[in-house]
Amino acid sequence: MLLFLGIQKIMEFLKKLKVEENLLAKMKEHALFAVLLDPDFSEDDVFLKTGKMAFESKADLILVGGSLVGNVNLPKKIEELKKIINIPVILFPGGSSQVVQGFDAMLFTCLVSGRNPQYLIDEQLKSGLIVKSLGLETMPTAYILINSGPATAVEYISNTKAIPANKPKITTAHAIAAELMGMRWVYLEAGSGADKPVPLEHITMTREATNLNIIVGGGITTPQDAKARVKAGANMIVTGTIWEKNMDASLMKEFAEAVHGN
Repeated sequence: MLLFLGIQKIMEFLKKLKVEENLLAKMKEHALFAVLLDPDFSEDDVFLKTGKMAFESKADLILVGGSLVGNVNLPKKIEELKKIINIPVILFPGGSSQVVQGFDAMLFTCLVSGRNPQYLIDEQLKSGLIVKSLGLETMPTAYILINSGPATAVEYISNTKAIPANKPKITTAHAIAAELMGMRWVYLEAGSGADKPVPLEHITMTREATNLNIIVGGGITTPQDAKARVKAGANMIVTGTIWEKNMDASLMKEFAEAVHGN
């Protein structure tokens, strides 16, 4: 009996740690397509409909998060979402207040491109004990903002400046430092609703200089944009704002096919 209980605990532990492992296995076949849902701006029915549409369109995962404080109904939203889809639901937090139960994993992010200590260590310190108590699997992620025109919400909220679009070497230097500090993922972000996506040079130089898994999001409005960034070296493409304006299932399928290389 004691042996059985010991094995059961081991299996439960391994189950909790399998999300990143499964994503990495999938990445050996093709790049990943993620749909970002913002609980601060999505009505409950839109939140669920978009998540279901992503699942049916062959998205590989759902990211949930935003730049604002959080949503008191978030645990309930996640519970309802997971009843109708069968892909990982991963927290992409804008701050410690968004760390709640129900997620399969979370991007444990550090805004390495900024110099505001709140997003370099303070929010991580506040969320650490919560993450541990929830037994939430984490994916250590360097978050790098890249200028895309007008200031985005994340720049305003984080009180940090984005890296200039014409300075890919600065992005690469930050990514190298993040890798040396032990991070496994890097999120190159143009910002929610950005005018332009992350320039290809930032992706190619980061790919050549590091072994980090590269996530690219912000301003990606066409399947062609997505495909070009996969070709440049992105391992995961994230789209979000476009689906708040356009609930087009056929377009979402085109994005998935472009990212997957079909």
